[in-house]
Amino acid sequence: MSAGRGEDRPTDHEGEVRARLLMLRAEQAVIAAFRVRAYELDWSLRGTVGGVNEPVKMACSKGHTADAKPISVLTGGFTLDSHVGPLPRTELEACFTCTRDRKGAEGIAAFPKYAADFDLWVLGDEKTEYGRPAKTVRCLSGHVFKLPALDPRIDWKPSPVHEFYDFKEQDPHEHPCPTCKRIRNTPKLAAFKANAVSQGVMLLEPLAGRVSQRVTICCIVGHLSQIGINQGCGAEVMCRVCRTGHAAPPHDVFYVVSGTDTVTGVPTVKLGISSGVGHKRLEQHASVGLSQRHLVRTGLSQGVARALEAALLTHLNEGGWKRTRGDEYFPADALPLIMAFAQNWLDAEHVNMAGAREPSSPVDAASGGAA
Repeated sequence: MSAGRGEDRPTDHEGEVRARLLMLRAEQAVIAAFRVRAYELDWSLRGTVGGVNEPVKMACSKGHTADAKPISVLTGGFTLDSHVGPLPRTELEACFTCTRDRKGAEGIAAFPKYAADFDLWVLGDEKTEYGRPAKTVRCLSGHVFKLPALDPRIDWKPSPVHEFYDFKEQDPHEHPCPTCKRIRNTPKLAAFKANAVSQGVMLLEPLAGRVSQRVTICCIVGHLSQIGINQGCGAEVMCRVCRTGHAAPPHDVFYVVSGTDTVTGVPTVKLGISSGVGHKRLEQHASVGLSQRHLVRTGLSQGVARALEAALLTHLNEGGWKRTRGDEYFPADALPLIMAFAQNWLDAEHVNMAGAREPSSPVDAASGGAA
């Protein structure tokens, strides 16, 4: 029995040696494959290769360093950048620093389209606290704010620097203006803005996102007054002067004016509606540089001016025309299109009204004459 047990011991020892040799050969094969793979991907080894699970210092073709385990490189590549700490699981081909720089360059190149998509007027160049490009912009509502000079829709991630450009936890496909977002999410502010639009009231100063704000307004007649958010959000007549009559004047004037807008500094054409003869409203536009009057049609029937304004704005939006500020301000190049559309609309409306006044039969004519 003892002799049998003695004979077993050399066999077990040989098995252990054989297993170690096989494991060593397997590790050598993995390391060899790792070297070939790193060479194929244009990575250079900056440190000694130990075991298959020991990190190796590597550098990409542009000199960015990373630590990688040979076994991980062959199975997908878990890398650890020496400057930024642990990274998510990624392919070794995608050097973190190279990828970050490439996507940053793509985002910066796409910023002009991002600004155009959200009607942002670029006022100047800035820098973030990290020294990266940023822009000072103004939205159509007149709010001025800063944001990074890149398109956040490209590989967007929530920003930890919430206080600088307010992109943290914000959908990059929404308008980036933080004040506009606050107005949309505050019922009284949203109601005030909607009420002003429904009454044809111009807001002569941007809403600040505070319910306590008093706003200077210009009604469709041209009266200047001030009104608080709490009072104006549900006021039947927002204009203080018109309110003495307890009714808002009808929207029976349509106009088109142009000039160099002193707010934006660019040649601008403005379309809109007013009441009566519209002189006070037009004088208000002239005070900001829009003094040239191309069309002032008064005495329009109920609803015609509002319908023309809405149809023309839709036509301009479908044609790709970008507003310069507000909802009714466009580049001066749009003037021929605006005039042609408005004239055709008003001429057609005149024909319809004339046809409605003509008698449809001899009996109607006779009864009309008798009356």
